[in-house]
Amino acid sequence: METATPSPKAPLGPGASVQQQAKAEDRARHVKPLEDSFPFFAGLSLIFGVLSAFCLYKNPCGITYPLLAACSCVIGVAACRKLGFPIKRDTWYLLAFVLLTGLSVCRTADAFLIRFNGAALLLLGCIFALHQVYDDSAWSIGKYLSSICLYLCCAVSALPFPFRHGKTCLKRQDNPWVKQLPLLLGGFLAALPVLAVLVALLGAADAIFSDLAARIFQGFLRPSVLFGISFRIVFASVSLYCLICSCLLGGISKENPDRKKAGPAAILPGLAMIAAVYVIFCLIQIIYLFLGRGTLPQGYTYSSYARQGFFQLLLVAVLNLAMVLCCLKYVRSHQAVKLFLTVICGCTYIMIASACCRMMLYVREYHLSYLRILVLWFLAMLAILMAGVTWLIWNCRFPLFRYSLAVILVFCLALSWSRPDSVIGWDYVNHLEGDTFSGSDFYYLYSLSADAAPALAHLVEHKRGDQTISQEELQSSLEHYYDAKAFPYYEDLNLCNYNFSYAQAKKLFPGP
Repeated sequence: METATPSPKAPLGPGASVQQQAKAEDRARHVKPLEDSFPFFAGLSLIFGVLSAFCLYKNPCGITYPLLAACSCVIGVAACRKLGFPIKRDTWYLLAFVLLTGLSVCRTADAFLIRFNGAALLLLGCIFALHQVYDDSAWSIGKYLSSICLYLCCAVSALPFPFRHGKTCLKRQDNPWVKQLPLLLGGFLAALPVLAVLVALLGAADAIFSDLAARIFQGFLRPSVLFGISFRIVFASVSLYCLICSCLLGGISKENPDRKKAGPAAILPGLAMIAAVYVIFCLIQIIYLFLGRGTLPQGYTYSSYARQGFFQLLLVAVLNLAMVLCCLKYVRSHQAVKLFLTVICGCTYIMIASACCRMMLYVREYHLSYLRILVLWFLAMLAILMAGVTWLIWNCRFPLFRYSLAVILVFCLALSWSRPDSVIGWDYVNHLEGDTFSGSDFYYLYSLSADAAPALAHLVEHKRGDQTISQEELQSSLEHYYDAKAFPYYEDLNLCNYNFSYAQAKKLFPGP
């Protein structure tokens, strides 16, 4: 029996225009390599879906998280080699960051940090795909951000392709059993509701059968569990296949064209005025804030003066970064423009130092908090990013995006591995004084994640027998902590959901 070769055409219906039909045919032609190798890529996608369900279902930060990260790297490399894209040298650094980020997740119980790392891994996956498929050596930061958005939009538009390619693959098969797979699957799904009704009726008719069915369906075979796992497998598998299709659709232009730039005369007056204002402002920061000299306005102390305007300074520093990048992109190069932009960058450093100084005064009086750690982290990262922008002013060939990506990845890894809640807990404990200690200090530490358990254990050990808190209040506090931190997913740690932070907290506070 001769099998007909499928046409790459993707009919849109009788109302479709010629342009729409041509565009659909062009998209189908681009993803033809995936259609020809559908069993391979469908297998990769299914493996990823199963691993995603196995590693992450009701287990957002277990030891299987780095396993999924490592398998995702292997799947990405295998897909690139099958499509004929050689692995670039820089790609291995991206994969190393993926592995380190995935490994940091099972060391923390911080919900914000877990979501932050998940978003970082998604972004790294997009950068991996674009870096492998396109020549991004000359891409700017704006070009990369817009390309990531287009890449994800193309993946959503590629949703019909997995099902279309699967249908085509089944038509090519000579084995009649393979062709019957959709019918077998449909019959299986249709029988599930009938089976549920019959089991319920038979369970009502016989107590022994009812007990047996309850034992079987109590765990893995519960409908909610089956639906959750099945949905995750299907969603992850289809998503990966669509992301691979998006790499081939060609929806992103490979060039990074130079836009028409304005003459320097259009920007020089504005830059000169901004630079003059910044110089005056920075001189005030140096004299009044850093050196502590001069006469303050009436009613101000140096402490209240230093606390004023922190977030305004942070916003101005970020706006300066964007302003310098826009001037470099849309204004023709000129020595005067470069000079004024360099002055603005130098003033931005003084503003960052001023903001950092003001924040340290907060920390000195009120200790660390999550927001204060994030702000100090961002200020340090902004200062290093500004160094790359300053270098770009005088060297237009400087690879700013790669520099910025490396800086951001290093800082993200540092944040993930530092576990801010642990740092906050130890800072709070170290600043406690015996005569001011009370039971409310425990409740502050309860608001932190299990990462702060060692600091709390150290506090409990040194406060046993202390007259500043009764033993009943101490025991009540510990029981409250155990109830608050014994999350249902990690009540019983095993080989799949083991988390180092939860394990340490359960060891230090085993509960009543």
